[in-house]
Formats: sequence, structure tokens, C-alpha cells
Amino acid sequence: MISDQWLVVSEKRGFTFVELLIAATMMSVLFVGLGSHLRGGIIVWRRATSTTETLQRQRVALQRLEQDLVNTFEYGAADGVPALVFGSQDLQVTTLGPQFGYGYLARVVAYQCGEAEGRHGLLRTSQSLGEARAGIAPAAQLLLPACEQMGVRYAYASSAGAGPLEWRDQWLFPDDVPRHLEVSLRVSPGRQLQRVVTIPIGVLKPITEDAG
Repeated sequence: MISDQWLVVSEKRGFTFVELLIAATMMSVLFVGLGSHLRGGIIVWRRATSTTETLQRQRVALQRLEQDLVNTFEYGAADGVPALVFGSQDLQVTTLGPQFGYGYLARVVAYQCGEAEGRHGLLRTSQSLGEARAGIAPAAQLLLPACEQMGVRYAYASSAGAGPLEWRDQWLFPDDVPRHLEVSLRVSPGRQLQRVVTIPIGVLKPITEDAG
């Protein structure tokens, strides 16, 4: 009777080798699936973070450009300050910007696509009027690394005197500041960022045969 009880107890003690193999296999499958799921989640999180950072940087670049253009004012080039430039692929204006502790400071700001520190993108240069008069070359700031090309179009009043604006990639009145600009930044093949900016001191002129 005692030997029968011992046999019954011994049969309930531990697992067989086959059971251990099955359990190990199931655990391996479980961990592999869990690892793939976690890896996929990390990849999605990284992509979402990268996309958010890219969009944020693009938004900041456009806001910076718009702020500089909106605060544009005319300053005599005879005083040694560079003239305003409104090109099809570059811009240079004198603008007022906030300066910490000094209120607003007049600066010469330029935008164009180029290369700085071995990286290509939208470049912004900024210098004070004093630095411009002294001929000190401004340092270029890489504002948007992903920018491949910059394009600028200018609005003209309709030749008929009424109707929609006419847009051209050239500003035909160098002695005047344009009223409306459309800045396009190509950040990748087939994708562009656009921003229409209104300059308060600018003028809206019709295209004439003499100007065209």
C-alpha cells in the first residue's frame, strides 16, 4: 500500500522532457512575436517623431521668412546699406526684428537656397546696419536643410483694372517694394511649401508694356 502511494506521488512530480520542449517552443514563439510587435512600435514612433520635427522646422522657417518680409522698410542705399533685392530665387530686405533687451533692431536679411557647412538648404543671413556699412560679411544660417530650391513670384494688378491678380516670377519695378509675394520652397521631389506674404509698405502696380 505504501509503495502504491509513492508511485502515485512520483508520477505527479516535475515535467517530462517532451513537455519542457513544448513549453520552451511556445515561449520562444511568444517572445519572438512580442519582440516584433515592440520593434514595429518603435519604428512607427521614430517615424512619427521625425515627421513632427520636420513639419515643425518647416513651419518655423516660413514664419521667420514671413516676419522678416512683413517688417520690411526702405533704407537709403547711399548710406552703405545694401539695396533691396526681389529676385526670382533670392530676397534681400532691410527689416525690423525684436532684439532681446534692445527693443527692435534694424537688420539686413537675405534668403536663398545654397550650401553652408557642407549641407544644402534654405540659407538666411542677417547683419546689423553697422555691420553692413563696415562691409562685414554676415554668417549664413541653415534655416531649412531639406529645402532644394526657392522660388519667388510677385503680384501685379490686372491690366484691365479689375479682376484677379497677375503673378510673375520677376519684379519689374526695382525702385518700389512689391505688395504681395508668393514664396515657394521645394523640400522634396514633387512637394512644395508655399506662403503668400503681404508687405504693408509695398505697392500693387499693373504690368505695363514699358515695364514688361
